[in-house]
Amino acid sequence: MRTNELVDRTAAFCRQWNMLPPAGGTALCAVSGGRDSMTLLHILMRLAEREGLRLVAAHFNHRLRPGADRDERFVRDWCGKQGVAFLSGGGDVRAHMTGTGVEDAARRLRYAFLEDAADRLGASRIATAHHQDDNAETVLLHLLRGAGTCGLGGIPPVRGRIIRPLLEVSRAEIDAYAAENRIPYVEDETNGETVYTRNRLRLEALPLLEEISPGCTARIAAAGVLLREEDAHLQAEAGAMLPAGDGREMILPVPVLNRQDGAMRRRLVRTMGQRLGVTLTRTQVDGVLALGSGGMASLPGGICAVRRAHQLVLRKTEALPPPLTLQPGEQVWGPWRITVTESPEPAAQGPDTLVLDAAAGPLAVGAWDGTGRLAVENGTRTLKRLFLDQGIPPERRGEHPVLYAAGKPAAALGAAVDWNLRPQAGRPCILVVFTPIPGEE
Repeated sequence: MRTNELVDRTAAFCRQWNMLPPAGGTALCAVSGGRDSMTLLHILMRLAEREGLRLVAAHFNHRLRPGADRDERFVRDWCGKQGVAFLSGGGDVRAHMTGTGVEDAARRLRYAFLEDAADRLGASRIATAHHQDDNAETVLLHLLRGAGTCGLGGIPPVRGRIIRPLLEVSRAEIDAYAAENRIPYVEDETNGETVYTRNRLRLEALPLLEEISPGCTARIAAAGVLLREEDAHLQAEAGAMLPAGDGREMILPVPVLNRQDGAMRRRLVRTMGQRLGVTLTRTQVDGVLALGSGGMASLPGGICAVRRAHQLVLRKTEALPPPLTLQPGEQVWGPWRITVTESPEPAAQGPDTLVLDAAAGPLAVGAWDGTGRLAVENGTRTLKRLFLDQGIPPERRGEHPVLYAAGKPAAALGAAVDWNLRPQAGRPCILVVFTPIPGEE
């Protein structure tokens, strides 16, 4: 009775979240060989038979433990006996840590393998064995890290083609199902090591909390569900206030921003960042909101935030390459094709042309670093002021190439040429023509 009940509950949960592919479709099940994933595979086998689905078990060998190869053989052999299609992959987790912990590197490699396998098999769903207790642990872990409503929402039932059919099933129910159906599994020897934060939460913190308040694990997971729903509602509210962007720039009218309370203002800025592909921290969001009219802030991912009198703009800027010493003829630097020629007579400046006296010597082109001055008729002015005089907004100034002579600014496209290096009558000059490369502007 317990077996059929849990299978039926899982089927109902899958229908609620549209987890299963249409009849004839393929679902991939991530199987480590542990009790949770073996139980998930067993349940999905029954659902696949009911729904007419193709089920494939996928195992990723992290090669971090002595028993890793044993686990892979175990899953392969069991699937072979049950007639379940099986595939495996592996990777060097430690080589992919790149400043992150081993758990994070393992997770990234594992999901990359699953996504690639799903692509190759034409699978529209990838099932993982996250359950109710995992969700409670995730909510607590994010709470300890100071997360907002998004993080406190825990594990989503569906993310892209990733599905979690057991997300409302407790660990105790999984244990009972595995025992009743005599499902074999292997133990990960690292599960008992409290050096890992999540393990310590599972082995020490949650049992203590259950002792203080029996049933709290389920309630914590349920609270995560409520927070996730409320976060989704607030996110939809914020999204409706934002004009459509082009993936490179988001513009929010300041009156719209000012009509909101602090919580919604932060969400609006965070959502603008998300639409440009960057996740902003609370400190970064507060920094954007603190900008006065005309203020500017650099954000991660090459994003620039600018506050004008009536607009808040977040704009993605492409990183320009290192400085390049210019040679006669044509060369490419970043989004520009640059042509350098010498003329026996002075030529006129233009919107895409900088003209300097030939005595300016070897020139290099580079991105503006926010500093530098150019000589003008009555003294010197900062490049910042010269850009301002030409009406070039702060977020676009980094896109204007600067010419350097002997390491000092000699000219800036769209702004000015140093007064001491301007072309002189009767003397040869250097013409530097900038042509945007199509598709790179």
